[in-house]
Amino acid sequence: MIVLLIAMLLFHLDLAHANLVTAVIVLAVSTFPLMGLGILASVLPLLSPERGEQMTVAVQGVLLLASGVYYPVSVLPGPLQALASVNPLTYTLEGMRAALISGRGAGAVWPELAPLVLMGFVLVPLGLAVFGWAERRAKRLGLLKRSG
Repeated sequence: MIVLLIAMLLFHLDLAHANLVTAVIVLAVSTFPLMGLGILASVLPLLSPERGEQMTVAVQGVLLLASGVYYPVSVLPGPLQALASVNPLTYTLEGMRAALISGRGAGAVWPELAPLVLMGFVLVPLGLAVFGWAERRAKRLGLLKRSG
């Protein structure tokens, strides 16, 4: 809300037709698949303590590129369009834009919400399972010991 208020002041945004309830719903639903992605990304430093953090930043960059943040998905190369179709950020952005710019209601953004719900059911348990495996591996290999 703070970022939205600052953006409204700096860029003179008119959100008179925005559907804030739908925007909050999209944000709440998108929390789960994005949390699952975050858990999956947190595995990278466990797998490679030296380069894991850099790999996480690289994954973040690719996900942002294939989400429609920088360019519309329709102008991206084929492989990035394919990645965008399984990227929760794509559906989050489309839903938020529909709610805030077009004022669409929750029923109208169901095509964006449905994949987010499905991804949440898949990514959170998958992330927890992969993290558990990586944690056991890191403990077995002694990768959690840090000095200095």
